Amino acid sequence: MTKELGKRPFVRPLFLWVTGICWAVYWPDSWWVGGALYAVLLLLVIRGRQGASGYPLYANRHSWGMAFGVLFLLLAIAYTRFRLRYPPSADVPVWQLYGEAWQSSLLQTIDGLALSDSDKSVLATLTLGYRQQMDWTVRQRFTLSGAAHILSVSGFHVAVVYVFARHCLFFLSEKSRMRYLKYSILLVAIWLFAGMTGLAAPAIRSALMLSLYLLGRMLRRRADSYNTWAASAFCMLVYNPFYLFDIGFELSFVAVLSILFFYKRIRGWFSLRNPWIQTVWDWFAISLAAQVYTLPLCFYYFGSVSSVALLTALPVTFLSTLLIPAALLWMLLSVMGWNWELLASLVSGLTASFCLFIDRLGRVPALAASVPFTPGMLGLLYASLFFFTLYIKGKRARWLLLALSSLILFLFSALWNII
Repeated sequence: MTKELGKRPFVRPLFLWVTGICWAVYWPDSWWVGGALYAVLLLLVIRGRQGASGYPLYANRHSWGMAFGVLFLLLAIAYTRFRLRYPPSADVPVWQLYGEAWQSSLLQTIDGLALSDSDKSVLATLTLGYRQQMDWTVRQRFTLSGAAHILSVSGFHVAVVYVFARHCLFFLSEKSRMRYLKYSILLVAIWLFAGMTGLAAPAIRSALMLSLYLLGRMLRRRADSYNTWAASAFCMLVYNPFYLFDIGFELSFVAVLSILFFYKRIRGWFSLRNPWIQTVWDWFAISLAAQVYTLPLCFYYFGSVSSVALLTALPVTFLSTLLIPAALLWMLLSVMGWNWELLASLVSGLTASFCLFIDRLGRVPALAASVPFTPGMLGLLYASLFFFTLYIKGKRARWLLLALSSLILFLFSALWNII
């Protein structure tokens, strides 16, 4: 475990920062405990004996590490308490005002499509993250069909824009110095898309994560997906600690973490030679991998999950992958005064087909939790998943024992709530 954390330097600060945020929010009057702990650790460091190597700092490196860790925890607590006492101004930042103005100009182009008002609201939400005109019944259909996540501009949307832009730049080699130009254009493209969504928090979150990855590729650094994930979450929480309690923030980062760990393992269950079947299985594996860590949160916040989510994953992903870049391209051309009728017909047809598919599957009843999830039950279930993940990684019996023990405690808690 220590070796794995050493490869990912942002994981430990993220853990301490999240702990500090939770400490400041849930135990606001217990800050002195951390101060006392820091004083004890610092005393141990000062009184530590000189090691055989003759380097006191190196000999006491673990004590120094704990001392700096507690100091970082206290910094997170103090910063969060400061933000609680002096919240940021309610005025919208200038850069966000420009983003919203640009989003409004793009929304006006949708009115020119031959679609119903309901379908137009779906297209505006899917491409620009504009939900204000979406009816509640339409949202309910997406929820019951297991495609509600597609309505929130997230990593999937940013990834679609990135892949589309990368294919358009196929003539720029990534093995020569032209990679600087290529990755710079890709960075502009993903942040341009973030601006088209009105610089919404989910879009910024996803664009930041992908930007860190692209900067690593540009500098030819070996990118570690888990470290990029932790760095993105850390930067977002430093900017605003209370993103930690946002449902969208939790679901998106948990889903990415679940995909990073489980996708390749699920994909390896079958070895397929047909590339078309392999593509179908890849999308199914991604959907299944994302469900592992997000299901507990869905039950906790919503009380139910879609019963057809895995079946809708491939069609919804396929249609969205075609619709998002086509619609964005058409909007940009329309704003510049170019009216491409063929592209407009394509966007209208894809949108109508997408909404029809969701409407049919949205009539299937959802799977509801028979027992309401409490925070304690949620913690026990995630503890079981965490220890099970460690068992898959290291194949040690003690991790499996802890996973089963946490699962048994979760089941006892569920029975206790029923009784």
